[in-house]
Amino acid sequence: MKKLFRHRFLILIQKSLLATTLFLLLAAKQMEARDIQVNDPLTGIVLDAESEESIPGASVQIEELDRGVAADADGEFMIPNVSVGTYTLRVRSIGYQQRIVTVRHPAESGLTIRLEQQTLEGEDIIVTGSPLGRNVHYQPAQSMNAETLQRKAAPSLGEILDGSPGVTTRSYGSAPARPVIRGFDGDRVLVLQNGERMGDLSSTAVDHAVAMDPLSMDRVEVVRGPASLLYGSSAIGGVVNMFSNDMPQQWDRGASGTVATHAATMNKMGAGLLRGQYGTDRFAVTGRMIYRDGGDLQTPEGRLPDTALQNISFGGGAGYRAGLFEAGVSLSGMDYTYGLPESIDDPNESIEIRMNRVNLQGLSTWDLNRLIDHAELRVQYSDYRHDEVGIVREPDGTASESVDISFSQQSVSSSLTLRHRPAGSAEGAIGFSMNYSEIAVGGVDALTPNASGYFLAGYLYEEFTLSEILTLKTGGRIELKKTFVKPNELFPDAEAFEDRSDRILSGAIGLNMSPAANWTAGIQAARAYRTPSVEELYSFAAHAAAGSFDIGDPNLENEYSLGLDLFLKHRSGPLQAELSLFANRIDHYVDFFPTGEVHEPSGLPVFQYGSKNVHLYGFEIFAEAALSDRWSAGAGVDFVRGKERTDVQNNLTFMPPLRTSLHLMYDDTRIWGGPRVRVVSPQRHVAPNEEATDGYLLIGADAGYRFGEGVTLSLRLDNLLNEKYRDHLSRVENRDAPMPGRNLNLMLRWTF
Repeated sequence: MKKLFRHRFLILIQKSLLATTLFLLLAAKQMEARDIQVNDPLTGIVLDAESEESIPGASVQIEELDRGVAADADGEFMIPNVSVGTYTLRVRSIGYQQRIVTVRHPAESGLTIRLEQQTLEGEDIIVTGSPLGRNVHYQPAQSMNAETLQRKAAPSLGEILDGSPGVTTRSYGSAPARPVIRGFDGDRVLVLQNGERMGDLSSTAVDHAVAMDPLSMDRVEVVRGPASLLYGSSAIGGVVNMFSNDMPQQWDRGASGTVATHAATMNKMGAGLLRGQYGTDRFAVTGRMIYRDGGDLQTPEGRLPDTALQNISFGGGAGYRAGLFEAGVSLSGMDYTYGLPESIDDPNESIEIRMNRVNLQGLSTWDLNRLIDHAELRVQYSDYRHDEVGIVREPDGTASESVDISFSQQSVSSSLTLRHRPAGSAEGAIGFSMNYSEIAVGGVDALTPNASGYFLAGYLYEEFTLSEILTLKTGGRIELKKTFVKPNELFPDAEAFEDRSDRILSGAIGLNMSPAANWTAGIQAARAYRTPSVEELYSFAAHAAAGSFDIGDPNLENEYSLGLDLFLKHRSGPLQAELSLFANRIDHYVDFFPTGEVHEPSGLPVFQYGSKNVHLYGFEIFAEAALSDRWSAGAGVDFVRGKERTDVQNNLTFMPPLRTSLHLMYDDTRIWGGPRVRVVSPQRHVAPNEEATDGYLLIGADAGYRFGEGVTLSLRLDNLLNEKYRDHLSRVENRDAPMPGRNLNLMLRWTF
């Protein structure tokens, strides 16, 4: 397998070098031609649209040339040496809405560009939070675009999102790192791929990775708080939606492409992406290939064994549009091999996970302009497999392998959203969704019996404009879910376990308010739910890859949550700030806790699934201020507590500690850079048999340069002081094993 990976990697490197060489030759020719030919400057003035006063320091950038200038004290600008043609100008200034203008150069006289003062309508639209695609929010949400993802480049989704408001990461080496939202982990945080469930097993155990390479992502949306109304079970804590361009949905005529590389010093990791696309007026095709190879993590105390990773992934698809109808299909796949730091004290033993996933997605949309104004149909099929392989090395250099646990899961899911045209003050949608899956478990330590199951669901979602400052949402969902238990080699008596049948109701009501200019607030009350997973119900085996002996409880009941979210947001000129408060009261919360015992045959600590009534509460606050047209600063604090609702009020396991972050950034549209600091408090509020962790301080920095012609270089330095620290959410069994040390990330992307 490794020889195959290295062979493919060499081919990929050769193609990357060839593409880069061709690009440099073309760039040199273009620059040579520009040096010979002297062109006219592009000039103009930027004004306030209301007062007609000039806007000093406004940024004016030519998108096609990827270069620009800042306006002078009188609001005037001059971009030298611009050849004849039609260009797109991106104009922005603090406190104003960004404006995109198409101009023909040279013009008879200088340009006059007027900017509108920034209003709340400029907020980002988070499609994951509403089927209506509006910028009215009822709970906290955020998005990351392609450039932000490039700056945060990492091998896993959890590492990319770590540090976002309310989002931490579950660490068990780099590969299986997965986001934790407000203390909710695993099957309570739903990870989607282009709006549909992924069909992998990343939510079921700490050693399972998200089956999608971050280099393939073009956008990520995060909704903090319960979203069961739209997505059902597993969305009780929040939703992360990853978008890729494997299925083209927006395209221009002609050919385009991307070449990207990602390198990191801490684990000597390298990754590369090749992507190409071609479009006509009605049709487009696209394809990509990604390869990633990294060694063991390096900590301030040395190497953390068995944390290397290696994957190769592909994706491609086609899109079609004709009038009001659009459709697309995509096929993607991934082969992933990564180590797990379960036996770090024994160099002769190691554990690898070898994963394979193939995913097929389809999407159709139709604008009907009737009672049903818009229809959207999504279909997905996923075939996922992975083996947890134990490796024992003998003194003579030979090695033996055994498949401790194997998983095979096939799933089909589909969703239909029908959005009706506005009726008076009401806008809304009706939706239907289904999912069917089968899972087979094998190996010498099969955790659970085999199982299959399905759910059928329908929901109604409505938004009412009550006044110019008030918008109300309400909705309800009904779901039928069935799970069937089947025998396998280690669980031959499936009749000992009962099949499950659940009928579940959930609902939400929210209010969005704009009490004053540049202020907005949202509040949502939601009844959410989660059904226990097969692992939580039926596990009874050593799970060596996760470093635990797992014991399930077949009598677990469904989790029901009454959640309240409140946020207040202010946007005025150079300042943007948001305060979020949340509280959740959960009945039958399934906790995975250490019993303090050791399973003698395997030597693994015993962890047990048990049901508790709990409450979780906390807050997030962050602010961003533009100090000038080029300098900005930001700060954030987040906090969560989880306790049992008993007289003793024991703390819940693996709750993130209080965090504070600060950053300073310089950006003149060509170069950016600045330091950042994260302060993490000690975590002393721990569950029984759970160890406390100390606080720590991490210093890092970000920098980058936009070369023009679509080439961008990003640099990120993490843990500058090589601080030895232990993250409270780390699942490495040895609590003395520190987190990664000093690391320099480099990301180079060329879009053409």
